[in-house]
Amino acid sequence: MKKFIETVVKNKEVFYLEVDESFAMCGSQAFYIEESKEAIPVALFWEDEKKAAACKADEWAKGIVKSATLEEFIEICFGMQVETMAVGIGFKADLSGGEEYIPTEIVKALIDEIERTKTPTTFSDSFESLAQVKEALQMIGE
Repeated sequence: MKKFIETVVKNKEVFYLEVDESFAMCGSQAFYIEESKEAIPVALFWEDEKKAAACKADEWAKGIVKSATLEEFIEICFGMQVETMAVGIGFKADLSGGEEYIPTEIVKALIDEIERTKTPTTFSDSFESLAQVKEALQMIGE
């Protein structure tokens, strides 16, 4: 996760495949809904445009490589937390090599790296500042 977080903060951009107006997704190998034992969905993200493009295969062959800003990605992660989804990073087209995280884990790591590197952030949607993001994390008990 370290390389992913450092690269996303440095470049202020994350990449994903848009498939049928959604993120490229797979079922979780690590997280499931307690009551139903059903795997939760994992939305996949990459720190590098080429890695995202390399996953345009099989059911994602028609996927479109898109990007989100660092700030948009933080907001996306909050939405995924609400929707009970996981964040997948570093996956290959055959779904090997990746790691799954709870969205708030990714947000915490991003905040730590933003603060460590003193990277300026400009939010424009749900949040007005990094302080607000931190407050939101505390409110959901993270």
